[in-house]
Amino acid sequence: MQRIIRVLVITTIIVGMLLFVGVNAVRIGLNNSRGDLSDVIAGQFDPGPQLNQKDVSQVGDPAGQVYTATLRVDTRLQARLPDEYLSFSIDTSQLVGGKWWNPDAPGSELGSGTVKAPPIDLNRPQLDKLVSALAPAYVRIGGSEADKVFYNMQSDQSGNPPSGYDSVLSKAEWDSANGFAKRNGLKLVFTLNAGPGARNINGTWDPTNAESLLVYSAKQGYSVAGWEFGNEVNIYWFVHGLNKQVSPKQYISDFKGVKTLVKQYFPDALISAQGSAYWPVLGEPLNYFYHFLPDFMKADGQDTDVVSWHYYPQQSKRGPVATRRAFPGRLLNVNNLNEVSYWASEIRSMRNQYAPNAQTWMGETGNAQFGGEPGLSDAYLGGLWWLDQLGLLARYNTQVVVRQTLTGMNYGLIDDATLMPRPDYWNSLLWKKLMGEEVYKTGVLGDHTESLRVYAQSLPGMRNGYTILIINLDPKKSARISIPDFVDRPFEIYGLSTPDLFSQTLLLNGVQLKLDNNGNLPVINGLPFIGGGIPEITLNPLAYAFVSFPPIIATDLVP
Repeated sequence: MQRIIRVLVITTIIVGMLLFVGVNAVRIGLNNSRGDLSDVIAGQFDPGPQLNQKDVSQVGDPAGQVYTATLRVDTRLQARLPDEYLSFSIDTSQLVGGKWWNPDAPGSELGSGTVKAPPIDLNRPQLDKLVSALAPAYVRIGGSEADKVFYNMQSDQSGNPPSGYDSVLSKAEWDSANGFAKRNGLKLVFTLNAGPGARNINGTWDPTNAESLLVYSAKQGYSVAGWEFGNEVNIYWFVHGLNKQVSPKQYISDFKGVKTLVKQYFPDALISAQGSAYWPVLGEPLNYFYHFLPDFMKADGQDTDVVSWHYYPQQSKRGPVATRRAFPGRLLNVNNLNEVSYWASEIRSMRNQYAPNAQTWMGETGNAQFGGEPGLSDAYLGGLWWLDQLGLLARYNTQVVVRQTLTGMNYGLIDDATLMPRPDYWNSLLWKKLMGEEVYKTGVLGDHTESLRVYAQSLPGMRNGYTILIINLDPKKSARISIPDFVDRPFEIYGLSTPDLFSQTLLLNGVQLKLDNNGNLPVINGLPFIGGGIPEITLNPLAYAFVSFPPIIATDLVP
């Protein structure tokens, strides 16, 4: 009997210890997070709703359910954006042919991908045609491969990388990137290698290879608008291994040296610290141990010209771990959409306190981390998130939002193989055309307003011209919307819908947006309404529209 009691006592102690370790491991993992363990668990499963009627945005729900809403717009300035607010990236893996995500997405992949990307051809006239239409913009060359690349400015051929590096940036590839940016009216931002291969045995950063790139670029007269030091250094433990994590203290010392070095060759360029990775629910992963961005900002925020952070609202099936798996209905939940605001507010507070002269950038974002989710990130449905996040971040005076990526994988704006625009290319084109630099506050009145997302900005190039972006997230009900603040004003509607939520077909006022037989972009016009009374529009479920109000008098046109 005593033996049984002894066994029970020992078992109870062991179970208690395991529970104690487990509870504290969870507490550490969720330190400074926005949610708790239940949110992470829920993030592994399909939250619904089931979107069985794929043409609902085009034809409406058969039951004909409608809710009404009144939109209010306060045209006092809330924030001001640069013309480059909507920007995009080319992954370093694409530029140098490094490891990236498997385009077939057969399952989870470790590190930053398992398949070598074919080097991108930046000299295609059709690509120029599509990209120049999105200018002005920044093009950021970065990503995980940025911290694995060796710069060879002595040869047009890449060759084999030295020990400690995974890939090589050749002179020809760098020339091509700079030529591409210049031709298309883009401002180039480049992420310098802060990774393991560029470090000495004692862990300090070795500037030798980076300086060779700077020297060559300056001699060529290249106009590099910004230099970023490292990519997501806060999760080196995840990408490069636990023993490769760089401490905030070491990074701060390195960054001071980088700034001094870059300014020797590019005195007018922006110098940006690394963009910290923020994950859904968690924020900076394992920040109990790697409390990176706050520590950097407190100690050295005044030295960076840009406070950058990276955020994906969900994670694709390629990811070996996830706090919120991508599903079709995941980003129809306003709580999930609004999470970016929570972290944006935290970033803005750090910037205001420690780097008040710096810009705030969303340095990397896409519909789903790890290459995007096939059939979702590249489809119509993904565009609801993209436009919503652009609207939200504008309210927080984020100066630049960099979309990952211009081409490639499922989150690319353009299919790299065919150069066919995907829905978010068209959405980006519409944003550039209709959403200007001044950001205004909006409000929604009604009984079902949580499903209606509304953003208002100035109409580009026009004084007293305004555009309202309206997104109906309800999968069943149409929205009947009135806008009393613009009574008797003529307006134009750019209404977007699709015959299939999971397709890449995007209809503008019922007509498909597509290139002509020569690869030229179509003329994009809204549907005009003369005005008279209070403007009213109706949006089908999961449809969205830009409603523009041109200035009343011709003198309001900005020369």
